[in-house]
Amino acid sequence: MPNNPKLAVIGSGNIARFHVPALREAGFEVNAITASPQSKNVKHFAEEFEIPRIYEMPSQLLESHREWDALLICSSVNSTLSYLRGAIELGVPTLVEKPVAKSPKDLLSMVGGDYKVIVGYNRRFYKMVHEARDFVNSGAPVIATLTIPELIQTPKRLADSPDYMSAFFTNSVHGLDLARFVLGGITLKDVQHLMDGSGLCLGMVATFTSENGNILQFCGNWSAPTNFGLTLDRQGTRFSLSPFENAIIFEGIDVIEPTAETPLRRYMPKPVKTMELDGDDLRFKPGFVAQGRALMDLVRGVRSKTAATLDDAYAALSIIESLVEFP
Repeated sequence: MPNNPKLAVIGSGNIARFHVPALREAGFEVNAITASPQSKNVKHFAEEFEIPRIYEMPSQLLESHREWDALLICSSVNSTLSYLRGAIELGVPTLVEKPVAKSPKDLLSMVGGDYKVIVGYNRRFYKMVHEARDFVNSGAPVIATLTIPELIQTPKRLADSPDYMSAFFTNSVHGLDLARFVLGGITLKDVQHLMDGSGLCLGMVATFTSENGNILQFCGNWSAPTNFGLTLDRQGTRFSLSPFENAIIFEGIDVIEPTAETPLRRYMPKPVKTMELDGDDLRFKPGFVAQGRALMDLVRGVRSKTAATLDDAYAALSIIESLVEFP
């Protein structure tokens, strides 16, 4: 295997602008790119990032697979699956952007397969996410709260529109994958949908249990002016990821009694540790370099225990679908 394995790219949109520098930092030589036949951006992208070979069609790039060692698929969700099937047929190590498909049924045939595929749930690689997972596994079960304030303007019932909550399926899914990674497998127990008088869903609250006895409260508070977040509570200690890129651990509360100057009793959680992104996660899109190194390991025959698989992608999409369709 060469010291700098060669990597080909399908897709030249905004997310590719973050992947290519990170994959180079991970040790890849990016030597080929293609995009959809209608792309007006791929030639400019190739020039900007000094990628020597441009293929007019993704099928042509896949046919050239002997000229590269790994593949990045970061095309639109509508086209991702067809390119991924081609990569799986060739057996090439592949990093594919989440969520891979819009419905879990599209991935069902791949569940349980031994594929050289990493799904781009990059937040799994954050150091604070690993500390959160260690916290969960270090003692008694926790009560977790996951908040997803997805920007959903006009939600409609699934039967009425194929685009029903599309952002929930294509973006919010990363929060559910993160919860699965931190807590272990989760099972939906109940969900309540907030409906308006015309039948539109304005949000939802749900309860899950994990295989390790944890309880997860999920709040889908559409378009709320707050951040994505995951909190973990256990017997006087809180581990807070809000946003997911920052962590604070609190232990206990200081109670400040009322005074003449401040006639209000105050309850102040006591922070004992904070964590922020650093190193590669400040110089590149967070998690992308570590994810690229996981792809490098896959090229060399070593599978990452952190990286998401197609089974994980299927599970996350299945949770999203269950939340929407729960009776």
